[in-house]
Amino acid sequence: METFQVLAKRRTCRDFKKDSVPREIVEKLLSAAKRAPTACNMPYRHFMVIDDPRVIKSVRQISPSLLANPPLLVVVMTDLKVAVEDTGPLAEFSSYVDSGAAGENILIAATDFGLGSQFTMIPTMAGIQEVLGLPDRYRVDLIIPIGYPEDNPIKGGVKAKSGANVVFYNKFGETY
Repeated sequence: METFQVLAKRRTCRDFKKDSVPREIVEKLLSAAKRAPTACNMPYRHFMVIDDPRVIKSVRQISPSLLANPPLLVVVMTDLKVAVEDTGPLAEFSSYVDSGAAGENILIAATDFGLGSQFTMIPTMAGIQEVLGLPDRYRVDLIIPIGYPEDNPIKGGVKAKSGANVVFYNKFGETY
């Protein structure tokens, strides 16, 4: 698909078929994620692929925003020790932007492969660190459920609320 076709087609998906996502596609999703920038090109962003239904169930139990029951999760996380020591204290916050960029690449690539996906965040680090066996210095930034969408997608998607996505021109208050 062309870039703008994929962007127009991308929708949040919460209803997935049980079909697994082929490993070749997962590797391409990860390749897309790795193409996203990081502050100062530092290696502090990492990914985890989860397709074990027991682990997915455990993640769902501690993450109320994960409403879906997907066959695959991709977790985007930051090694805060590397981020802060090598890039400086601002990296603790800029790494969220970097994770979002990687996440968006995953969502766009997933759409191109006919997969559904969505962004979710985790409210409590302690539980997710334990479930995933992460060291304390790792912060989970995004949990992305991925799978083939059920055959009942919302037609046309959800439109942005009035007042969202305002574009200003040269200064605040001057609309484009």
